[in-house]
Amino acid sequence: MYRNNAYDEDLAKELSDISFAQEYLLSLVEDQDEPMSIEEALRFMIPRIGIPEFAKIVGKSKSDIDKFLRGERNLKSETLSEYLGPFKLRLKIVLEKAS
Repeated sequence: MYRNNAYDEDLAKELSDISFAQEYLLSLVEDQDEPMSIEEALRFMIPRIGIPEFAKIVGKSKSDIDKFLRGERNLKSETLSEYLGPFKLRLKIVLEKAS
């Protein structure tokens, strides 16, 4: 099976632990020095998990995942929520009044 150069077998095994994967993703987004957007964090993590494995988990085609990873496809909030589901995370959009 072809693997992306970013695939990391050891990290993929660790990311199969939901608690670890959740904390790992949150740490990428909440990093104080270089925080990533949710999409950037997913683009970083998915190849390390394995694209075919992630596609199967979220019930999407590998092609859809590839397009997202290449930046050819922006995710709607519903799809982003589906991508976050395996990590037991949910998207919360908040609108606040500016000061």
